Amino acid sequence: MDPIDSEPSTPPVAAPRRRRRAQRGDGARLRSELVEAAERLLDKAGEDAVTIRAVAQAVGVSLPAVYLHFGSRLELLHTVCLRVWGELGDWMGDGDAGSHDPFNALHQRSVAYVRFGLAHPVRYRLVMTGPATAASGQVASECFRFLRGTVQQCVETGVLRGDATALTRAIAAALHGAVTLLIFQPPESWPEDVDGFARDIATLATQGAAAIEPR
Repeated sequence: MDPIDSEPSTPPVAAPRRRRRAQRGDGARLRSELVEAAERLLDKAGEDAVTIRAVAQAVGVSLPAVYLHFGSRLELLHTVCLRVWGELGDWMGDGDAGSHDPFNALHQRSVAYVRFGLAHPVRYRLVMTGPATAASGQVASECFRFLRGTVQQCVETGVLRGDATALTRAIAAALHGAVTLLIFQPPESWPEDVDGFARDIATLATQGAAAIEPR
């Protein structure tokens, strides 16, 4: 069994609050409450704190009630992580708002990617560097498509040369590598200017792509 899908031991928690009897239409509400409880545990104490039992106690329901919505701890964790990934598209879109220069837009979106990963290190690590699951594949595919669209525009205008997919792979590898380098390190070892770090990495990735000669 994968370690992330097991139930790590956790310290004693307060007695669960009493919950009223479920009524029609409460299923979706309960699922949302379970995800929110797991999110609070994840942010407060890390991934080991997020267990089916701890989430059930936090919401005040039985273990079977949680398993009705999530087949495993891993599924619950990735659901929590995916909630915040919807913000990445907004970050990227906001980053190049008003830009009519596709290369500048690519740079700004690359900055947004690094800033996003460092702003959500636990979720990024769980989804992007954890076990390969449908959630991981969904995130990776969406991020790649988002970047590739801008890279394609750069190729069409001549600022980048070569195959758009290959260029996107190179850029994505640089961005992902930079984020991963830091999220596995204690925060005190991070650069003091995280935004500056994000801009530097984006510059290296995009200017490096511009230097690639078509094969």
